[in-house]
Amino acid sequence: MNYYEEGLQMMKELYGHDVAMPLATVREGKANVRVVNAYYKDKAFYITTYALSNKMKEIAVNPYVALNHNLFVAHGVGKNIGNPLEEQNREIREELRQVFSAFYEKHVNEQDKNTCILQVQLTDALVFGNDLKYFIDFEQKTAVKETCIIDIVF
Repeated sequence: MNYYEEGLQMMKELYGHDVAMPLATVREGKANVRVVNAYYKDKAFYITTYALSNKMKEIAVNPYVALNHNLFVAHGVGKNIGNPLEEQNREIREELRQVFSAFYEKHVNEQDKNTCILQVQLTDALVFGNDLKYFIDFEQKTAVKETCIIDIVF
């Protein structure tokens, strides 16, 4: 049975708001990890950042990234979709301003041409919630689920 839509709903519930999570990139064969504020919407995570940052330089060379939050693990393809003020970013900009309201006005300089939005288009994810785990394949639009009692203390 395909639990794709159910898995997507779980993703929205768990990550459809500001979530601090590690983002991993690779540079010259070495993994680099840093914590970012991420927002999930429509099979992708969105992160406000800076085009000249190490993460964006690494993504320009190798766009394959991973995200993690507690037991959650996801893989995807990172892409700089431009400055928040660009016309094509109007809708996501307004959402990010609300979602990241705790820091957006203080730390996101939209007037700087190098301020950008990183979109991570997801390819797969392992999601845990409500004593279930979902293995989601975003490319094939499939998901399986299993019962999973999480007894790890966070």
